[in-house]
Order: sequence, then C-alpha cells, then structure tokens
Amino acid sequence: MLVLSVPLLDHPVHMPAVYLPLLVLSLLILKQAFLSPLRHLPGPWYTSWTGIVLRFQALKGYRSQWVDELHRKYGPVVRIAPDEVDVCGFDGYREIHKISNPFLKAPWYIRFREAVNCFTATDPHVHARKRRLLSRPFSKSSLREHWEPTVRRLAAAAVQGIKKEAAVGTSDAMKWWTFMATDVTGALVFSESFGMTESGQKSKYIEELEFVNKARALRLEVYGLYCALRTFTLGYFDPLTRADQYIEKRTAEVVQRASERKLVKANIFAGLKGEKSSDETMADREVLLESVMLIVAGSGTTAVTMTFLTWAVMANPEIQSRLEEEVATLSEGFTDSELEAQPYLNAVINEALRLYGAAPFGLPRIVPATGFSVCGHQIPGGTIVTTQSFSLHRDGNVWAEPDQFIPERWLEKQQHPEATFAPFGGGSRTCIGLHMAQMELRFATALLFRECAGIKLAPSTTPESMEIAQYSLIAPKGRKCEVML
Repeated sequence: MLVLSVPLLDHPVHMPAVYLPLLVLSLLILKQAFLSPLRHLPGPWYTSWTGIVLRFQALKGYRSQWVDELHRKYGPVVRIAPDEVDVCGFDGYREIHKISNPFLKAPWYIRFREAVNCFTATDPHVHARKRRLLSRPFSKSSLREHWEPTVRRLAAAAVQGIKKEAAVGTSDAMKWWTFMATDVTGALVFSESFGMTESGQKSKYIEELEFVNKARALRLEVYGLYCALRTFTLGYFDPLTRADQYIEKRTAEVVQRASERKLVKANIFAGLKGEKSSDETMADREVLLESVMLIVAGSGTTAVTMTFLTWAVMANPEIQSRLEEEVATLSEGFTDSELEAQPYLNAVINEALRLYGAAPFGLPRIVPATGFSVCGHQIPGGTIVTTQSFSLHRDGNVWAEPDQFIPERWLEKQQHPEATFAPFGGGSRTCIGLHMAQMELRFATALLFRECAGIKLAPSTTPESMEIAQYSLIAPKGRKCEVML
C-alpha cells in the first residue's frame, strides 16, 4: 500500500512551528471580532474580522461607492474594517473637522509621501506654520492680483484646443482640462507653464507625474506589501521613488533658479524663501517639498472635476442652454470677480463639486483619548475614523434627489449647513488651493460654453464610460470625455 508522508508534519519537533502562528492569528481575529471595543458598531459581519474587503474595493476603484452603500444600509456610523469607522452626517463631520480639532491626521497620510509637507503633516503645529505661510500667496486677492491673467490665458488655450479638434471630429475634453490644470500649477510653482495647452502634447515631467499618481494610489492600499517588496529586492522594486526623484530633480532646478533670481517671473513662493526655515520663511528643501505637493495635488483635481462638469452639463440640454445664455451676457474682458457674481455659472460649479469633487474618499483621523460620541454610538480613543464627502454630498436627509445633477438647488433661498458641503475638506485642513481651483473652474466653464455654444457629447461618451472609478482621485472609467461640435 502506498503511504504519503509529509516529513515536516511527521516530526513532532516541527509541529509548534506550523501551528503556533496559526493559533496566534486565530486568537487575534477572535479578539477583533468578540472583544474589540468597536464590536457594538453597525456594519457587515466581516468588517470586524478583516479589512481585506475594504482594500479589495479600493483596488477595484469602488471604495467610496462601497462605503456609501454601507451607510445606506447601516446608517450614519459604520464599521468598515477592524480598526476603522466611517461617519456620515452633519454633526459627525462638524465635530471631527472643526477648527479647534483634537482629531489628528492618521499616519495613513505619510503613505502619500514619506517627506512632510502641508498636506501630509500630522503634527498640528508643523501644519499650522506651513499653512500660515502659504495662505498669503493663495488668498483670493493675491491670486487675482498676480495670477488671474495666467489662469484666463491657459483656460482660453484649452478651450481653443477643444474647439479646433471638435470642429473636425471629436475632442477629449479630459485631456485638455488636464493640460490646463497642470500648466496653471506649473506656472505657479515654476513661474512658467509646461506649454501643454499650447502644444497639445504631454511633457516628460507630466508623464512621470501621472505614473506617480497611479503608483501612489496603489501604494495607499497595499502599503505593507509595497514596502516589503522594496526591502526584499534591495530597492530594485521601487518605481515610485525613482519617478519621485525625477520630479524632485526637475523641481529642485527651479528652486535653485529662484534662489539665483533667474526666473522669468516670480513664482508662488516669492517672498517666502529664506536661507533657513523659520516662522516667516521656508528654506530651499521645504520649498521643494511644498512645490511637489502643489504639482501633484493641483494637476489632477481640477481637471477631473472639470471633466465631469463638462459631461453633466452636456448630458442635460436644458442646463446647458441656461448656462450658455448666462455666459453669453458677460463683457468681452470679463474678470474672475465678474464670474463669481454669475448665479447659474456658480450653481453649476457647486453642483459639479458636490457630485464630482476629485477626492471624495475618507479623511482618516484618530479619535482623541477621551473618545467620541456620535449618533448614539461611542467610539473609543485611538480608533481611525473617516468621513467621506462622497456620502456627505449624497445624504438624502440634506439633499433632495441627491444622485441627480440639479444646479437649481443652489439658487434656492434655503441654505444647506456649511458642513454638509465639503469638496475641499474642512476646518483647518481645508485645501490650501481652493481659491485657485475655483478660479480655474469659473474661467474654464465660462469660456467653454461661451466659445463653444452648442457643443455636445460624442457617441463614445456614455453613462457607462463616465461612471466614477476612484484610485485616490476619481476619474471616468473610460479615462476620457469626448465631445464634438
């Protein structure tokens, strides 16, 4: 008779080596499920055992939608992983993101980039200093004084690119909005744009930047695996760092030229640079890190929202007609101040930001040691708590027909509580570039529907191709938005 034998299991000395890790793992899982202080919170049974489902949904590009589905089923507080809770609703969001905020940013933010910048800083004192310095050049008045002509020129160039292509076939609006947003950010940081809106071609810098954004989105979800591969391959598997190094090198050249006063025009950091970092200045290394942050954050976000705005307006002829009528009445040399006074234009933009804000994912915070009570649930200190604008902006208790694109809701006298509309985050961590993003959206929208009245979606642009996929930022599943005249 043939007898199969597994030598390792036959030898009693090796039995603990096989079963002990399994026993420890089983005990840890049982502890998470039955002894965790979060065990009383609503949510699917498996989220008390594992966060794999959350990671899987994120890798599918479906994280925000999945979490939103859980809220619709379980309510405003839901456990989405063994140590993570998502909160939806006005009261919870306001408490977590208020200015006097004891909810510190979770270590998750370091996964974006190991170096500390205004976005990734978890120490509130470090962040407060950085934000105070950057708030001056990013104020609405400063941007209008120094950068409005640049924004208008680049938005106009993007619209002309769309118009020229759409007149003879189809044009990918997403491509042109990406060129515009990246060129604007390049002008702010480098004092000169990348020239993509004029040439209609991507630069090498932007190709590397796009790779970094995709790789970083993957690293956010499988950070442990990414670090392990980097370690075991002695750094050979580290494409993100290599691309980051290229971007840093290019950015460092500009920082050096700024130090030597060789820039054609002062950049956004003019007046902030010093020989070393202080309460009033930033040294070259700090300027470099903030520059890279601005390039990464500013290039894709505005472009994505503008792409979905283009789709949503053209998919609704009545909305498009009303918008075209309003922007047609603008003076020839209209300013951003004039655009800000246009009610329907801004209603369209706000509605696009509500449904298609570029970063609707949860903003991880750590519950303070005293704990946190919300919607009848007690959440213990140390828990990671997230709030995603995707769900906040689709809360049926606040928004009528929340899944529909209805700009008219912003023209009603009834005002929504401020904390229910947060496309740029909230509290002291509100996006530093929100005034720039709003200026870009106003000029791009006004110029498109003024210069290209009657423009329409190409047959290739469908509800299916424009479904939201989220890998860090959202984007259409089809990765384009083709239009035609």
